[in-house]
Amino acid sequence: MQPLNLTLIDSSGEVRVASDVLSKGMAQQHASTIKLVRRYAEALEEFGPVGFEIRKGKALPQGGFAKATELALLNEQQAMLIISLMKNSAPVFEFKVQLVREFYRMRNALQQRDWTLWQQRLELEKRDHGSLVRAQFGSKLMLERKREEPQIAAQRLELDQKMQPLLIS
Repeated sequence: MQPLNLTLIDSSGEVRVASDVLSKGMAQQHASTIKLVRRYAEALEEFGPVGFEIRKGKALPQGGFAKATELALLNEQQAMLIISLMKNSAPVFEFKVQLVREFYRMRNALQQRDWTLWQQRLELEKRDHGSLVRAQFGSKLMLERKREEPQIAAQRLELDQKMQPLLIS
């Protein structure tokens, strides 16, 4: 089974799926899915703002472009609400299972990435502390500490910048 094309929205770090992916996976017309999103917009907004995007149509051989497509970008709860409104035909049921599995996989991947940043930061602090303790045992070790300090500070700043969005959310 081919993985779904879930999109990671960088600004918030939230995983989203485009409405055309939902439509294709459930063998439905995209226009029907967009109508559902519009009809239940108020309920969807309870789970966060619904993002919309206009995707330019493909280039036509005779020149110009096909009609642009409006897409809704739905978070996990919004996508689950929309697919729960679909009747459970065999393709719809299979897609629902696949979508749940993919959201879970993406969430785990993001948590693993976040945990790795924390582990790197802790290792850096251990290295810094060890260097400080060693520097107390002689002038040569103190010089090594002075050379190492800017590198540690730069790594700390880099990790802190990567972790900052995690601390806000």
